[in-house]
Amino acid sequence: MTVHPAVYVYRYFFAGEEAGEGRLEVRPQPEGGMKATLTAEVNLPLPKTRQRWQTETDAEGFSLYFAERVEGRESRVFTVERLEEEGVVLVTQGKESVAFPLLSPYHDPLSLILALPRLDLAPGEVVRFAMPGGRVYVERLPDLEVNGRMRRHYRLRPGLTLVELEEGLPARMAQQVGDHVFEAVLEGVEAEPKRRRRWV
Repeated sequence: MTVHPAVYVYRYFFAGEEAGEGRLEVRPQPEGGMKATLTAEVNLPLPKTRQRWQTETDAEGFSLYFAERVEGRESRVFTVERLEEEGVVLVTQGKESVAFPLLSPYHDPLSLILALPRLDLAPGEVVRFAMPGGRVYVERLPDLEVNGRMRRHYRLRPGLTLVELEEGLPARMAQQVGDHVFEAVLEGVEAEPKRRRRWV
C-alpha cells in the first residue's frame, strides 16, 4: 500500500449524510510486514462511537496481531494473536481468552484491506481467505472510472462490502447497513505519522 509511513484521512457518510471521520495510519516494517491503526469517530447511525482497529502483519500481508476497541454507551475490546511457536490463535474478549489451532495464515478486517492492492485477480475472479471464526471471499469486479481516473473494484463477502482502489489506495469503501449504505471516502494523505505502541 505504501513504502513510507503515511496517514490516510477518510470522511464517513451514512444514508448520504456526513457521519464522522477516520484516520488510517500505516507504517511499513523492516522485515516486510506492516503496522496499521484505524481510528474512527462515527456519529451516525446513533449512538456515537469511537472505534480503533490495529493490525500487525507478516511479510505476506497476513495477520499476526489484531485488536479492536469500541467506545460508546459501553466499551469493549477484542484481540486476536497468532502464536506461531505454540501453533495456536489466541482470541481474547474482555477477560476471557480462547486458543484455537493455527491451521493456516489468515486475515483480520484491516489486514485484508491492506492486502487488496497486492492481489493479482482479473475481473470476475474470486479468492477465499481464512479469517478468525470464518472466511471471506474477495471478488474482482470490473474497473470503474471516477472523475476521469480508473479504479480497481472489489466485493467482499459475507457482509457485502465494496472497495475501490485508486493508485493502490482504498479511495472508497461502502457497506450495506440495514436499508442504508455506510461509506468511507478518502479525503487526503499525510506523511510521517507518530510512532504507536500496542494500546491493548
